[in-house]
Amino acid sequence: MPLKITKEMSTHLVKFIRTVDIAFNPFDMRTRSARELLRQIQSQRLLGANPRMKVNAIVHAKPDAPTVKFIFVDGSDTVFDSKEFLVQEMMMDVWRKAMKMDDDFEVEGKNVDDM
Repeated sequence: MPLKITKEMSTHLVKFIRTVDIAFNPFDMRTRSARELLRQIQSQRLLGANPRMKVNAIVHAKPDAPTVKFIFVDGSDTVFDSKEFLVQEMMMDVWRKAMKMDDDFEVEGKNVDDM
């Protein structure tokens, strides 16, 4: 059975994301998942949970494949060639990384709100 991320979990885990860069050509059909991820990550609930999170939509007219880059509070990042992934797949990878970070912070006695 796949991992289920509840609204409460995602509201907590989004605090581990510092920046999201989404680069795409709006007229390219390969950008569907990048545009949908941009829509979802800019929801009131997620932005309200982490007001320090920067969401950068980089719209260009180049024939490049769409990319999504997540930068986390610990300085690490995750980059996706979004034409190869569904939004759920990208977000599940991000939530898994944030859960690992949450566990590490708990063991070390850190708090994500202090970062």
